[in-house]
This record gives sequence, structure tokens and C-alpha cells, in this order.
Amino acid sequence: MDILCSPHTEDIELELNSRNILNNRVLHLTPTLILYRRRLKYYARKWSLQIQVNKNSTKDSNIEKELHKYIDLYEINQFLKKLRYSSQVKTITKSEASVILERVIKENPDTNNPSWLSVLHDLGVLFYELNLSGINSVELRLFDPSKKWSQTIDIYEKYLNQLRATNVFDGAQSSFNALSDLDLSGYSELILDGAFLPISPILQLIIEKFNIQGKPITVLLPYDLETPDHPALKAVKTIYQNFKPVSEWRSIQEIKSQSHFINQLPKNIFRSDKQIYLDASLEILKFNTLEEELTYIMQKIFVLIKYKEISPKNIVIITPGAMELRPIIREISEQYNLKVHLPKRPLMHLSQGRAIKHLFDIHTDIRKERDSYFTIKMMKIILSNSLLKHSESLLNAFEKVECFFEDSVSIHDFIEKIDSLLAAKPLIDLNHQQHPLNGVDESQLNEVKAVLQHILEISSTLIKGKARTVGEHIQNLINTLETDPQIIDISPLIWERILKITDNVTNQQNITISGFEFGSRISALFTENEEFEEGDKPVEDENDIFLEKEILVTGPNNVEFQRYDYVFLCRFTQDKYPETKTHKWYSSKQVEQQILLHKTNFKISDPKILETFYLDRAMYHLYLTMRAPGTQLTISYSSMENGQPLTPAHYLHDIAKVFGVEEGNRLENKKEPSLEALLENYGVIKNPVMITAAPSTDNNHERKKADLIERSFTAEEVAIFQYCQRRFYYQSKHQSENQYTQIFHLQSYASSCLYERAIELFISNETFPVVASIDSNKQQVRLTANMKTYRRTAEEAIRTIFPFGNRQWHNVVAQTDFFLESLLKNIFENQFVKELRSNGFSTISVNMKLDNSPDIIRIDDFRFSSIKELEVQYYNRMIHRYSISNRKDILSFSSKNYDEADSMEEIKNWYFNFKREFRSKSEAVVNVLNEVVAAVKNGDFKKNTGGHCMYCTFNKICREREVDL
Repeated sequence: MDILCSPHTEDIELELNSRNILNNRVLHLTPTLILYRRRLKYYARKWSLQIQVNKNSTKDSNIEKELHKYIDLYEINQFLKKLRYSSQVKTITKSEASVILERVIKENPDTNNPSWLSVLHDLGVLFYELNLSGINSVELRLFDPSKKWSQTIDIYEKYLNQLRATNVFDGAQSSFNALSDLDLSGYSELILDGAFLPISPILQLIIEKFNIQGKPITVLLPYDLETPDHPALKAVKTIYQNFKPVSEWRSIQEIKSQSHFINQLPKNIFRSDKQIYLDASLEILKFNTLEEELTYIMQKIFVLIKYKEISPKNIVIITPGAMELRPIIREISEQYNLKVHLPKRPLMHLSQGRAIKHLFDIHTDIRKERDSYFTIKMMKIILSNSLLKHSESLLNAFEKVECFFEDSVSIHDFIEKIDSLLAAKPLIDLNHQQHPLNGVDESQLNEVKAVLQHILEISSTLIKGKARTVGEHIQNLINTLETDPQIIDISPLIWERILKITDNVTNQQNITISGFEFGSRISALFTENEEFEEGDKPVEDENDIFLEKEILVTGPNNVEFQRYDYVFLCRFTQDKYPETKTHKWYSSKQVEQQILLHKTNFKISDPKILETFYLDRAMYHLYLTMRAPGTQLTISYSSMENGQPLTPAHYLHDIAKVFGVEEGNRLENKKEPSLEALLENYGVIKNPVMITAAPSTDNNHERKKADLIERSFTAEEVAIFQYCQRRFYYQSKHQSENQYTQIFHLQSYASSCLYERAIELFISNETFPVVASIDSNKQQVRLTANMKTYRRTAEEAIRTIFPFGNRQWHNVVAQTDFFLESLLKNIFENQFVKELRSNGFSTISVNMKLDNSPDIIRIDDFRFSSIKELEVQYYNRMIHRYSISNRKDILSFSSKNYDEADSMEEIKNWYFNFKREFRSKSEAVVNVLNEVVAAVKNGDFKKNTGGHCMYCTFNKICREREVDL
């Protein structure tokens, strides 16, 4: 075995160029598909004349096919797939293997539970790797004495037995058997291009087969022998010194690093005290949120491509968990018309695809407890004009009442709730103007019910059919979509993709499966036949195998031997770097250590050594990232994600040390600034302003005046004006839209209605005045108990019009009781009563009545009113007044945003003071009312933006009509 080293991919290609590979067939394997593509491009460029491909009539994809006539260049998993396809044995697909594994798990009462069923996919991956290792189950069982591993091997053995009973092999077994029988006589050499970390048992088998036949093996490593002690290279050294001592490795490095900071950074990070002058080739950016971070990066890439004419192929976005960021990167890139190397949205992620999937989820979801499983989210997808024919306004109508379905988990629950809403609809009167049912017609509720019933009918038909092959199930689905008169026309794009999937699964004829089994894996099945794996060719442009027009988005582990002008290293936070190697609860690191120990040259005697190796590998991957940029490296991170504060990765200390900035000892002196603060102070870390489009030069557009005819306002509406003038305008202009639809608002609204009705019953049924001992709370306790009785009586009517689940209604009752008790406490324990006690009074007489006469203030043609319905009189002299209906209106200024809690409390206190002073027409009150008058006359209403906006009942209309104000 020859081990040739250079950190530069150009040196590797010079070495390949010096070999007569075209006439001496070699097996050339890479660890990643991205490196495979680079080498494919190199060979195509080198042998473009020899392979004689007519480019005018042949697609680029045929270049790949033509090249394979001369050289077996593969990514390692591609090579195993090729062996599997060439095998003559009956091989089942991943989907079919998954069905067999699920049956095995469900047959055993000890494993037929959510804990095991929820890891079905991961178990399939594990069993694939075990089958590739070639280790028998008896030996595997000895690798870990734990009960969970013993259970795992029990499942594995039953899975293998089931495969034998069905007379089929899974993909791993076929690949392993084909490799074991592989005739190497046609190969002159094995080239391992890049660092395989660690060497897998199947790759070890390939190496041993070449060694046994005495065929040469060449390893091409991204290793810098000029710095053999570099900590970042330790992982490579750990693996490959088992094949050959480092002293016998040979350097083929000829390319010399340039003098820019980013060219010197890889050699000096983690190891040297030598300081390097920092230049513009490195920038470090800090953002508030991940969305801001990714948006800025895409904006900057847009500028690089459009104005600096940088080719997209010379730009890469590197981020941990690249797969999970696909949706947000795709969305932002589409805004800037940038083509990124991501697969098109899987069929199951499109609205019609999701709706189709939900037809099966109704019966197959693991969370199903009753006859079916159904959620608000599923209902909204189906109503978004994606599957069934219905009125255009139906989704909007459902969204207004969706919070009543919070606890509904089946179609039966949904239908029952619709019936409850239909019963409540006629009971809504003028006292419930903010009730969401005011915005929904009875006919719309009946239409939602009809949609639910039809969904259940279609779903049951698909699930309860006879056992079929996967292809037959898909054909049955297609027939249903084509023939059901209530299903809307499926878009041509969706049809094309479904039919393409049908073509791809024609080989899945090895076993028949039930409708339930098909439905439970339809998402994985459809995705499996559509998506490319990370680093594989994009579905967007199948002809462009060289990615000339796309920006690559990938992980730090995928940039080995790659070179780009601009590298954007994202999410550089402590929770992402170093990348961690995790093991599932049913398979420990001890199992992996034992497999490597028994089947590879990596002779590790302790799982802790394996753990250290993976930490070293994480450092190596970061080192590769530092090697990738040619012009500029941009490191970015956000300080917040999902409400949780983040800190930059500790590797920032290693980077800063290279250019001479280090953090002081903050353990001894807490006043020492953090490294982040130091770098911000020096201007190294920047918080950039977003690049924005040039402002419009059209000065002919005049802002429309917000005309408001209304001239009569309540004290509560004036409080809303203080809170947000724009909301005040919308509430006056579009009162019909003022309905509470969010659960925390609606619960409070129901509580307000219950509170008001309970007090009305209390006043009309209790005997007044009440004479009570001033030093005893006996009457207060009695009235509080009676008040709860009236509340229970009021519930009979109020709960009918607010058909919440038990959980939500419990919150309504608890909130109502709190305010009722607080009211009585204010009546019997206020400052006036305390003064009576201090003046020697032994008893107190309290009379209560309801008075709906408002206080009025007029300014010009404007009329302002304030009402406090509950009048409490002490000894027929002192009168205190309390509002009991205002809680329904002051819900307007409330928010679940905890950062705004103080401002919410401040506006509420202002409102209470304003209402107290309204009766006396104080100067402060009149001044506020004059502000309202001026705003209405001028048609100018300022907007108070903040987190509370998302809870505003006019949120949607406010965003839609922003330009008009």
C-alpha cells in the first residue's frame, strides 16, 4: 500500500494525471459523492477526446456512463449499489425490508410498542450496517451484555429468519455476498481517494481482497506532511498508521500556499504561537437569529454572482445539519432567484402531496388512539385547495374556529365539535360580538363536516383494501385520485412525479403488503424514490453533473479535497461545533468499537478511545473547511435560536489566537471581557446591516388618508388608541373582523363572558344590603361560595357557546374564579373599609346594584363614553364603581410575548387610571381625547409594532393593507 499525501486537490489530480489509468483499469473509490463528482469532472476533462462522446446529441449524464467503460470511479456506497444490482439473487428494496422488520417488531409483545416502532427506520439502518460487517448474530450478541442490546439482536435474528423464510436478501446482504464473490482479475489497482474515517468493515474487506491477490493499493490523503504533528490531522493518522507507519508516507505536495490569512490559517490553527496578520480574507459575522444569518448570506451571494460575476460553482455554504436547513435555504434562495444544490421539494412536502399522505395518516399514524387520527394541521392542509373540492372561503372559516379543536385527535372528534359549534351558532347575540362564530356561516360549518366525512370514506377505502405489491398500491391510489368526483384536478406536475415514482418502484414486487403497511411508509417510499442523497446529483437539472450553475450547500464532512473562491461557514455555535457522534439507546458505542476491533485494522480496546477519535475527526472536518476557501472565508453565527441564547463555538478561540487575540483569565477576574466582546470591540466580529433593494424612485405614489367616519368611542377604544393607533383604526373601520381566534385570547374572552354572567346572577339573587362584621370575613367567605354557585349556573349557558375541551374549559373556570374572588376582595378589603376599621366601626353595610348608565364627554361632534356597571355603596354614602363587561375589550392589549409583559401592564394601569378620572373629566383625560379627535380628523394612525402584533385580531388585515396607510 502506498500512502501519498497533499492537502491540495490539484496535487492529487497531477498524480492521477501521471498514471496510465485509461489503459490499466482501476477501482477508484471516494468517501463522498461531492469528491466523486470532482474526480468525474477531472477524468471527463482529461479524456474528453478518447471517450468519443457526441456532445451535440448526447446528454452530459452519458459522459458518466461512458467513463465507466474505462474506469470504475465510485463513491463507496455507489460501488456497493452497483454490486447489488449486478447480483443474481432476489434482493428486496429498503421499503420492503422495512415492512418485514416492522412485522417482526409487531409480532413480539415485548417490542410491539412505540419505543421500538418509533425507531423502525434507525433499526433498519443498523441492520444494514450489521449485514455489511459480515459478523454473525451469535458473535454480535457478545459485544454488549445489556438487555437492550440483547433485545436488538433478538429482533435482528428474527428479521434474518424472516428473510430466509421469504427466500430473499436485503440490500446489505446482496452487496456483501457480491463483494465476497467479486473477481478482481479485471482490476490493476485500488485507489482510495480521500480519508475514510473510520475504515468500515466492508471497505476493509475490499482492501484485504486486493492485498490477497497482490494488487497495488494507493491511498490519496489530504494530509500535510510538512506539519505531521498538526492536532487536526490526528484522526487521519490514527486510522492510516495501522496500514503503514507515517514515516513511510510520501508527500506529493507541490502547490504552495499563498500569503493571505485564510491560506495560512489551516497550517497554524490549533498548533502554533506564531501570529499572522489578519486581512480581509476572513470575516466573522454575528446575527440575532438564524433566519437573519441565512438571509444575509444569500443576499451577499446574490451580490457576488450578479455584480462581481462570481460563478455559482465557486461558492459553497457549509453548515452542520445541512439537511434540516433545506426548507429555509430553499425559501430564501427562491426570493433571490438563486439556484442552490438542493433537491426539489419532495412530493410529500408539497400541499397536494401532504394531503395525499394525510389520507393514509388518518389510519396509520402511531399516535392514533381511536378510530382515526386527525389534527388541525392536517385539516388545514386538506382545506388549502389541495385535495377536495369545496368553497374557496372554507379554510378561512375553519381558521376562525380552529382553537375549539385543540383537543380533537380523530375525525370523530372533529365531527362532534362541528355539531357543538352548529348548536352554539344560534345562541350568539350582541353580547358576544368578538366571538369567532360571528365570522362563520352555518353553511360553512356543514360543509366542513361534509369534507370530514368524505376524507374518512376515502381513507378507509385506501387502507382496507386487499394486500398488494407496492406498485399495485400506488396504482390503486392513482385510480382513486382519478375517479373520485370530489377530488380536485391533480396538477400535471404532481401527476408526473407520481407516475415517475410508479416507474421507479416496478422492482418492488417481492412481497405483498397491506394498505396499512403501505400507508405507514408512503412518505418514506415516495421520498426514497425522488430525493438524491446529500452530495448526489440534483433532481433540478439532471443533465448538469458538474454543478456549473448551482451553489452547493453541504456539511463540514463533505469538503475534502474541494476548493472554492468563497466559503460561508454558518451556524458557528457551541451547540453545533464540534460535531458529535451519537448512538441510539438500543446500540451503544461499545458495539461500534467491537465491530471495528473485530473487522478492521482500527484496533481500539476501549470505547473511550473511539469517543476521542470522533472528537479528533470533528476537528479534522473543521480543518478541511479552513482548507476550502481561495478568496474569502465568512464565518457566521446567530445569538438566538428557538428562543434559546447561543454562544460562538470554542474554536473561535483557536482562530483568534492565530492573529494574536486571546481572552483573559475570567475565572480569576470576572470583569475581564469575553473573547466575543474583545473581537467585537476590535471590529473583527461585525453585526452587518442587511443588504436592501434600492428604494423606489416613484414619487407619484401618494399615501392614502385613513378616513374614519365613526365619531362615538368608548373608554376601552381610547385605551386601544394609546396601545396602537393603527389597531384603533382597524377596529373602528372593520368591526366585523374583530373576533378572537387565538386560544389564549378566546379562553380569556370566554372567562370574561362567564364572569359577567355570574355577577349578573349574583346581584339579582343575593339580598342587599349586606351587613358584616368589620373584623370578620364570614360574609365575604359566604358570598364567595355563593358566587361560585352562580358561576356554575352561568356555565350551563356560556359553555354551550364556547365548546372547548375539558382542559381549556378548566382554564376558563380557574381564571373566572380568580377574578370573582378578586372583586369581592376589593369590595370588602379596600382602603375605605380599612379606614372604617381604624376609626372604630364594628360593622359595615354594603349595597350592590347594576347600573348601565354611561358617563359622557363630548368634543365637537365626537362622543366618548365610559361605563362602570357595578355600583357598591357603603352606609348609603360612599360609592365605588367597578366595570364588569370591560374585560372582553381590554383583551386587545395582551400578548404571550414575555418581553412585553411590562409594557402590557403599563398600558393596563394607564387604562384603569384613565377610567377612574373619566367621570371627573380631568385635564389629562380631555388631553387624551383631543389626541384621538386630531388623529381621526387627520386620518393619521401610527403603528406600534412588536411581538404583540402576532396576537392582534387584525394582524392579517394590517399586513395586507400596510401600503394604504
